[in-house]
Amino acid sequence: MTIISPVADAPSVVPVIRAAERRYSHVLQLRLAAPRAGIMLHYDDSRGDDRALDWFADARCRNGYTWLVLRSGRVIELADPGMRTQHAGPCITPQANSVYYGIAAATDGLVPATDAQLASIVDVCREVFRQHRWLAASVETRIVGHDKQAVWTAAYTRNRTLWGKLGRKADPTGIRKDGRPIIDTDVVRRMVARQQEASCSQE
Repeated sequence: MTIISPVADAPSVVPVIRAAERRYSHVLQLRLAAPRAGIMLHYDDSRGDDRALDWFADARCRNGYTWLVLRSGRVIELADPGMRTQHAGPCITPQANSVYYGIAAATDGLVPATDAQLASIVDVCREVFRQHRWLAASVETRIVGHDKQAVWTAAYTRNRTLWGKLGRKADPTGIRKDGRPIIDTDVVRRMVARQQEASCSQE
């Protein structure tokens, strides 16, 4: 289990990511309740880029991510990276909505992320690492999957035996019968670490 201290990084850094678009208007944003210390991977459970963008532009939308990555690989910034959004919910790590940036692929639990999506997710993670000056060796704790953090609470189930236990979310791994992950968190970690190490060796 990955638990990050909410006092891990101070003073705060607000990363500037090269995004194709910035759409903040319909995503609930609040001030950080804890310093940033990592990145949480998701999929948004949409069935296509258009549907994903339509939902996040809908006034009824009450959840969101920092960045949404479309199947083409285009990165949409849904919220100010200096603010928290409701992307994580109750997790092993306290104040997870603040501690972690949220990156989501526009897909569901059955359709694997495209190569272009994975490449863009890695690029965003690498740039966040660079601007925070996080070490490549810290990818195991700083890059996490929602499914390895999200826990059941009384707000989600009446079954008291589940409270505090994992299983509330399946993203970014997904629910495919063949076991193929929608996003393989370990692959993302390895790619980010490799690029970080290569970048440092050139400096």
